[in-house]
Amino acid sequence: MAHPSYNDVQQIRYELKTAGYEHWLHNNLFTWQWWILLVATILPWIIWGYLVKKKERLHVFAFAMFIGIVSSILDVIGADILLWGYPTKLFFMVPPLFPADLTIIPVAFSLAYHYGKTWRRYTVYSIIISFLFAYVIEPFFAWANMYQKYNFSHWLSLIGFILVALIGRWFIERILPPRN
Repeated sequence: MAHPSYNDVQQIRYELKTAGYEHWLHNNLFTWQWWILLVATILPWIIWGYLVKKKERLHVFAFAMFIGIVSSILDVIGADILLWGYPTKLFFMVPPLFPADLTIIPVAFSLAYHYGKTWRRYTVYSIIISFLFAYVIEPFFAWANMYQKYNFSHWLSLIGFILVALIGRWFIERILPPRN
């Protein structure tokens, strides 16, 4: 059997894009799940703006963006190797769960970073948030048909969230000047 050519792969990608768009247009757009995803994309940043002091926003936002970038990369990898998937999406062309990767996860951990000035306090906050993501939010999203696990468990999510949070703080503290 011959290996697929680049053109063969592009044709399959085109068919997948077309099918994905049709699915999104007829099964996702304007459903109650879609509205939840839309609100989950906007509301956390509004709350974040009220809770984070103006003088600390740049520092905390840099941390949030680091968490968002890492979450997005890991999400794309996990979805591409079929560890999980997203039956309902906010945008058809974005493979990962955009509201979680660039809003919910970074906002939650950046608030832990903002209020957890010491490593001990931050670690406790991060473990609590990670537990809520892995054992409350992910199951809710699965129940609502916005998230589906194929070959992944809750405890792996828990460990992953904790590691991303701890590595994120360690990294940011190495590249930015100390906070006041």
